[in-house]
Amino acid sequence: MAGFGIGPEQFAPFGIADRHACARALEAELQPALLRIGGGLAAGLSRVMGTALAAEPGRITRRRDAPPGEVVVAFAAGPPARIGPRLELAVNRRHLHARVDARASADPRGAMRRALEREAVNLARKGKPFRKLRSYEDWDFEHLPEVAPAHTPDFWSELAAGLGAERGGLSVGIAWTAEEARSLAVGDVLGTFRDLAPLYKLLANAG
Repeated sequence: MAGFGIGPEQFAPFGIADRHACARALEAELQPALLRIGGGLAAGLSRVMGTALAAEPGRITRRRDAPPGEVVVAFAAGPPARIGPRLELAVNRRHLHARVDARASADPRGAMRRALEREAVNLARKGKPFRKLRSYEDWDFEHLPEVAPAHTPDFWSELAAGLGAERGGLSVGIAWTAEEARSLAVGDVLGTFRDLAPLYKLLANAG
């Protein structure tokens, strides 16, 4: 197993054909393992983001006629009920994902939306940190979203519009294949979240 802790053993439950058995295996095996890994990352992520973050068990996305889509551990600056953006580390059938997630319901006064609109041009100028960024909003958990045009202000403005939509939000991040995940070190993962830090900090500090 790689030093980071995500390897074939963690991806294996997604290969269970029966969706109910798959869900049970993910709940019993992958979710606790991912939460342990998240607990080990929390201190480093807190330093990167400049605020205390705690790992929380995230969702296991269930689907009516298919096995669950992914398992998530989230990192938030308060208890689960707190309103605000989150960092997410997610595992699905073929990939590991590091993401920033924010729901429209967490932005009732539009502060995050306005901050994102205001900084759209500056975010588009970031270049390399957002070079492999993907938007996960409404994705199907199977086909990896295309690399986003993060070098354009319009992309960031569209994300802001999502925060203004009823039941909308944003979810953007970086993906590694299952093979790449095997060789990741903790520093690699923290480095990726460091690239995502400007967006997380912008949303977290909006007010």
